Amino acid sequence: MSLRQPPSSFLSYALIMNARLDRFKAGLAGISILEILLVVSILAIIASLAIPAYGMFRRKAEDAVCMSNLRSLHAGFSSYLQDHAFVWPQNPYANKPDSETQGDETDPEAKWWYEQLKDYGPTRETWLCPSERAGFVEDNDPNHFDMSYVPTSFDETQNRAYFWANQPWLIERGGFHDQGLANLVMPDGSMRKDKSPVPSK
Repeated sequence: MSLRQPPSSFLSYALIMNARLDRFKAGLAGISILEILLVVSILAIIASLAIPAYGMFRRKAEDAVCMSNLRSLHAGFSSYLQDHAFVWPQNPYANKPDSETQGDETDPEAKWWYEQLKDYGPTRETWLCPSERAGFVEDNDPNHFDMSYVPTSFDETQNRAYFWANQPWLIERGGFHDQGLANLVMPDGSMRKDKSPVPSK
């Protein structure tokens, strides 16, 4: 009884793979320390260029989210005004000192503004700029409120919010974006950047 011979195609494949393995080993043996150091230095240069670029892209993304938040808040205020005879929400905390409006657990003024607009789309997260969130308490407590954007306190005159085209409806606290500037949303919904008169928390 004779043993079956493997097909010629199998032998050819085995010879080819063996030859490739020999070339691979020869290639490894031919790599010098200098070449390895060169590759490592190139990777280090690429990493040093990529890390600042990542930071720049992250700041741009946070700025885009911030402006999107302000547009959502502007849409919420516009809908609120239509439902309330174009009278701006009258903030009961407008003339109170910060010591009376800010507690350890939550900001009552932030909660009040959230309550005014919650039926028009903005959520708790909408009131927070991603660039400033590190300064706030991040948790899942539904009773905790903070805000990065300060609404203008218009009086109760009808259409008062539309009287001045250059008076922003909301101003971002601090200056977390380009050259330390803050985002502002105008009565017509357009966005501007300027120095904020309201410091960050």
